[in-house]
Amino acid sequence: MVGHFQTLLEAIVANSEQKIAELPILTEFEQQQLAAWNDTATDYPKDACIHQLFEEQVERSPEAIAVVFEDEQLTYQELNQRANQLAHHLRNLGVTAEVISCSTSKLH
Repeated sequence: MVGHFQTLLEAIVANSEQKIAELPILTEFEQQQLAAWNDTATDYPKDACIHQLFEEQVERSPEAIAVVFEDEQLTYQELNQRANQLAHHLRNLGVTAEVISCSTSKLH
């Protein structure tokens, strides 16, 4: 926190007219690290839909952790099973590819 406060004070001294929202709080190293972590751009096949790419991932590593929320985690296989259950439930309710919305009372 001391480093963040120092970065903030140095920015104020360097440009006292700068808006508060534009003042940096992260150190230069942290800014570089954050940029590196967020550099996640990658090419995806243009001829595949997201659900197809996901199912390929399920086949490659079904037991790998796909999502974590609080104290619960799901593997790719478990997440795929739940997604398929939801898809079948929605189909039974009459939801199709062209349906934009449906009555939420039917979903409960």
